[in-house]
Formats: sequence, structure tokens, C-alpha cells
Amino acid sequence: MLGLGATALAAGPMGALIGCAAGGGGQAPSASQQPVSLRFVPAGFHADLDQIVVDQYKAENPHVSINFEPIPTAYVDKITALQAAGDLPDVIYVADAHVKPFAANKIAADMEKLAAKDKSSQALLKDVYPNMLELGRVKSIPGLYMLPWALDVLVMYYNKTMFRQAGAELPKPTWTVDDMITAAKRLTIDTGDPTTSQYGLNLAWTAWSEYVPWMRGYGGDMVAADGKKTAMDSSGSIDGIEAMASLVTKHKVAPPIGTNFGGNAFHLGKVAMMFSIRNASVATRRAVNTNFEWDVELRPAFPKKRVTGMGTAGTGVSTQTKNPDAAFNLAKYTITPPSQKIYATSYGAIPVLQSMRNDPSWRSLPAPPANADTFVKAADYGTLPPDFPLSCGTVYVGDLNVLMTQTLTDIVNGKIAPAAGLRAAATTVNNCMAAATR
Repeated sequence: MLGLGATALAAGPMGALIGCAAGGGGQAPSASQQPVSLRFVPAGFHADLDQIVVDQYKAENPHVSINFEPIPTAYVDKITALQAAGDLPDVIYVADAHVKPFAANKIAADMEKLAAKDKSSQALLKDVYPNMLELGRVKSIPGLYMLPWALDVLVMYYNKTMFRQAGAELPKPTWTVDDMITAAKRLTIDTGDPTTSQYGLNLAWTAWSEYVPWMRGYGGDMVAADGKKTAMDSSGSIDGIEAMASLVTKHKVAPPIGTNFGGNAFHLGKVAMMFSIRNASVATRRAVNTNFEWDVELRPAFPKKRVTGMGTAGTGVSTQTKNPDAAFNLAKYTITPPSQKIYATSYGAIPVLQSMRNDPSWRSLPAPPANADTFVKAADYGTLPPDFPLSCGTVYVGDLNVLMTQTLTDIVNGKIAPAAGLRAAATTVNNCMAAATR
């Protein structure tokens, strides 16, 4: 039986309403002047931008004092310890991977109830891209547990210089997987040693945001329609994973899992295509500099369905806050236009508000990437993670994640056939799902 790992964790009229919410965060005038003290504990990697947002919030709300306490490492462990001590902060960092465990373990509070108290909050949430907002919800535990700070959908990053040197056609939004493979073959130079070879592409093979779209794109899925069994052993899922693994095993246009290039293979010019979210632009701009030209495009369409992975992080309200309304006002400020502009101008985020689809805060940033429209077009194809009983783990953490990581690694590296590997994994998962419903 899969076990306990998951619990250990790891524009139009609407625009006017949002504008009203951007300053005081929707508080009633009589309450807005009452002094209040809050604690905000963000993740360390995002603390610099969050500090700017918090400072701006305090300037707009001088009656609110905020203790800013970033946690640089082991965030989940430390938040869990604070919960056990009854010392959770008011506003917390919540990633998509944390949503279900934080909700189930009563770390994150349901913000849907807090948003229902005023029209400006409701309007703000309606302006968020729906699939991003859904990442903050859990089917089995109704509520909203994360406010996403960015539109994070996977797109294709590609090395234009390598494409031109190889005489390969530059990616187009109409590309299929077959088109990608054709180009990747022209871009691959096999030296006999993976660490010194050049490849057409590389994937985050064991991330759900990669392998689940391959399953769904070929007509399969991770969970059956009734939610009672896994569908990873369905014909569509097997076809999808076989096609994904064939990039290494058959076409040899991607490096085996574990190949060490001494750094990011795309940044080093060792692979011509990678797939990531907007945030990857920050490191890519810094590492590549003027070494080669690069841009972004929609990821190629699968045979049965055009779909791409996604994932994000954001803020939430803790269950132990003594000022839930004030905490929610601070948390939701991170998704208002003033904050979204701060996040966007760093190249690290696309605004999560639909009303900011064409906002100059990110549209006017100098290239690369030049094809900025790709990031918002990709939102139409973003897919949500599959949902499993928490006792079985999730596609992010726990026993299910461990099982899928090992299974997919063995499949992609040619140690086991896709059908055999997925059927064996499905047996384990189905046993756990059955036990969870007894």
C-alpha cells in the first residue's frame, strides 16, 4: 500500500472593481483604520519581490504593521513545526504542491469564505485565470487555499541560433509532436557519449506537468473518470508515455535521464529545446546573455488533444490567524494590479489577472523572449494535476511521486517497456486507492 509520505510534505467593468480593491484590499472604511499587526512568512526564493509588495501595502495601509519573516529553506517542515507549536503566521506561502496537504492538515484556511464577504474580492477572483485559481482548490476539501501570484504554464524555449545553424525550421504555433521530432533529429549530434553530445530537446521527464499532458494528449489520463481507479495503464496513457520515452529510446533526440552536462543543458547550448514556465526567462537571460538567440513558442500539439502542464505558487491565510479578514486583505493584495506589476517586471511572472493580458508592465519588457504572446496563449491549454487520496501521496510528493519517478525513469532510460512499467505501477496505485475508500 502506498503510505504516509504525503502527509509529511513537502477588464471592462471588472477593472473598475479591481482598481478599488488594489489599495485598501476591500476593507470597509470603518474597519480599515483600526491598527492591526500581521506576520507574513514567504518562501526565501521569492522574498525580495514579496518585500517590495509588502512595503507598498504598508504605504497604502499605514494602520497595518507587518512582520516579514522569510523562510529560506525547508519551508514545509518549518511551517509544520510552527503549526504544532500553535504559532502559525497570518499569511503563508503556498505552492500548488502544498495545497492539498495544507488543506487536509489544517494549515491553510479556506479563503473562499473570506472572499465572499465583499464584492471587490469576488470580482478580483473572477479576474484570475480560471485554471490558475483551480490550482488552489481541492476536490475532496471544498475551498480556496492558494491565491496564485503568476500565470505559470509550460511553453517551449528554443535556441534560434542552433535551429538556424542546423537548417531546421523554427517552431510554429501549429507544430505537432511529429514536427518537433523532425526538427530535433536535425539538431542532434551524437558523439557516442551523452555528456558531450548535442540534443534536439530535453524534458522534465518525471514532473507531472510533463508526463500527465503526454498521457492526456494521447487520449489517456492518470485517474479514471469515476475517480475510483488510476487510468495510467489505459491504452491512451501507455501510448503517450511510449511516445515520450521514444524521444530517448527510439529517436535518440533527447539525453537519458541523469545525463550530467555540468549545468543547465539549454543554457549551455547542449539542447535546442526545453519546456518551462515564464520564470525560466530570468535565469535564461542571465546565463545565456548574448551567447545565442532564443525565444519561446507554444509546445507542440499531441495527436488527440492539445494540452500543456502548469503549476504555480502564491499566498494563503493560515488557520491560526486571529485576524482572518486582515490576513486575507494582505494575501489578496499579492494578486492585485499593483503587486502583479512588481512581479511581472522581473521577467519572473505573467500577471495572473486576465485584465492584465496586455499590460505594458510585462508586454513592454525588452526581448528576449520576443514572442511574449505565447505565455498567455498557452493558458488556453493548461491542465490541472490529477487528484488521488492523500494517503496514497500526490503527483508532487509522497509515495505516488516516488513510484512515478522510478517508473518513468526506468521507462525513459529503456530499462522497462512502457506498458509493463505502467501496469505494474497501476496495480500498486489501485490497491492504495481501494484501501483509502474502505
